[in-house]
Formats: sequence, C-alpha cells, structure tokens
Amino acid sequence: MKKRINFAFIFIFLTIIASAQEVKFLTDMQGEYIVENQLNKCPGFDFATYSGNLKVITDWFHANNPVFNPIKGFDGIVTMGGNLCDDDRHSFYYGVMSYIHFAFYYFYTQNGEMKQATGWSAHGTGINLNNPTTNIGRTFDESGFKTGDPPALKQPLEKALANLKQFYLTYPVEREISPGVILFKGGYILVFNPDRPWIWKPVTVREIVDAELAYYRTKKEIDSINYQKTLEQWAKLNFKPPEMANTSVYDVLKKEYSAFSSEELNKPAFISRDDGEISGIRADGVGMQVMRFNPDCWDRTLPPTAIQFISLEYKPVSDEELQLFIKRNDGLTDYVSLFMNKLPVKELIALINRK
Repeated sequence: MKKRINFAFIFIFLTIIASAQEVKFLTDMQGEYIVENQLNKCPGFDFATYSGNLKVITDWFHANNPVFNPIKGFDGIVTMGGNLCDDDRHSFYYGVMSYIHFAFYYFYTQNGEMKQATGWSAHGTGINLNNPTTNIGRTFDESGFKTGDPPALKQPLEKALANLKQFYLTYPVEREISPGVILFKGGYILVFNPDRPWIWKPVTVREIVDAELAYYRTKKEIDSINYQKTLEQWAKLNFKPPEMANTSVYDVLKKEYSAFSSEELNKPAFISRDDGEISGIRADGVGMQVMRFNPDCWDRTLPPTAIQFISLEYKPVSDEELQLFIKRNDGLTDYVSLFMNKLPVKELIALINRK
C-alpha cells in the first residue's frame, strides 16, 4: 500500500512539472515587420544611398513573400549588416558587400506567461549582397608564413599562396530558374544581371597544377629548414629521433601530376578524391570544377553601392516535412522553410540594379 502511495505521489509530481513547463505557440497572434540598420558606417562612404538600396530589398521581401503578409505567429526582425570599410574586399569584388538577415521571433506562452523567442532560439535565414562566390565556391587556401619560418622565404610563400587563392572549387549549376536566377547544387541561388559575363572562368589542369606545385615547393623548403633546426635542438638534448621517410606533399603531388599527358594538362580542371589521391585533380570532367573568379562580371559603370549580386540559401521542403517539423518540435512552425517555400524566386531579378 505504501509503495502504491509513493508511486501516485511521483506521478502527480511529474504531472505538475510537465504542466508547469507546458508551451503553447501563438500561431495566430499578429506580429510586426521590423527593419534594423546595423551597417557599419565608414568615413566618406555614401551610407544613405547604400542603406536606401537595402531598404528597397527589405520592402520587397515584406510585400512579396506571403510569410510576412500578413505576419502571424512571430515578429519579423530584419537586420541589414556589414562592414562598409572593408576596402581590400571591395577592391577585388568592386561592389560593396553586406547582408540582410530575416529572423522569426515567434510568440509562445509558457505556464500561461507570454514569451517571445530571441537570439539563437529565433530561427532565421539571410541573403548576401555583392558577394557572388558565397556558398557556391571556395578558394584553395593553405597555411601562410608563420613566426619562426625562414624570413627569406616569406615573400615567395606569400606570393605563391596569393596565386593559389585565385582558384575556386565550385558547385555545379543545378538549373536555371529564370534568366538571372540560377540554382546551384547544394541549395543556393545566385541572382545576377544575365546580360553580364558569367562569374567564373574555367581553369586548365596545367594552371592549377603549376599553382599548387609553386606553393608546396616553397613550403617544402620552409619545412626542411625548420626540421633541421629541430634536429639541432634535439641533438643538444642528446635525443635522437627515429628514422622517418623524408617525403613531402610537394614530392607526392609532383609524382601524381607527372601522370598527366600534354593533352590532359590543357583540359578543364576538376577535383574528385574518389581515387585516394592527395590532389584529386582530374582532366576527365569528374567532380567539382576548378574556376577563377571573373572580374568582368561586374558592371563598373554602376556605382559600388549598386546591388549587382544576391546569393541565398534555398532549400524548400514538402508539406509532409513541415508537419513533421511541427510534430518533432512540440508544435513549433518551421518559419524558415515557409519563407523559402513562399519566396517568389523567379521575381528576385527585380532586385538587381542595372543601367
């Protein structure tokens, strides 16, 4: 009898805790569309014009994405941000880069108390402006010069690394949604002026091979000198390291690249590491293509404040997936997916500035 009473007490106690933590999402509650300008001001920069160009975009999303019209169940917190003083990036890309982030500060009650999601709990998504390579290409990046490396090799290494960083490993195009709106594999959209040259220029096998060998040749010199210094320090401590194979990345790559014929070296470069090779560079069209950014894609008759490229994640889901999200998250709506599902992607071209 005593055990039964204890069990009943525990059950009632757990029920009280569960009810105290009961959450109800207020999906019918009217919300607001709130735009916050957090762009970093820069001396001499036309802040007002650029802010105005971004406001045109935020207004367009408010008017054209049904998830915001009317807003129910959340406040749409829209942040315009970016470092307008980033001169190095601007000189390469020309157009001033920034971003717009859409966060869904959903409403709910907990134990009868009205609350609202903020920060990390308020799911969101965003768009990148004038940064066309975002999420569709990544540079060939390696380690740079370090403190303690031979000073005489600093300039050669930095030069070789800068040359290597010209090259991008790129995602292939999945389909053209409409002229100037391209979907890439991986779920990213690029919006651009279709009358301008394409953002990528093909790279030959020879070009990327020469760039990688130039970098790793210098890196081999640095590593050899540093290793000799280490051996000298160990000798003073009467420590003798075990014999090790003296094979560098440069030696391995050079052997791999020697297998290419003259004809293959002049073909477009791709990368796939299915064969277990370190470089993965191929001449048979298999894998992700190696490209170089094409600066001619910019229309330099337009001011740097003009919006020439918009890139964004685009991963719409099915109705079944939306319902499954609600079930797995105790009634919470997947507003990010709704945002993507209802986005009129074909019409995004209207946001690009043209002459």
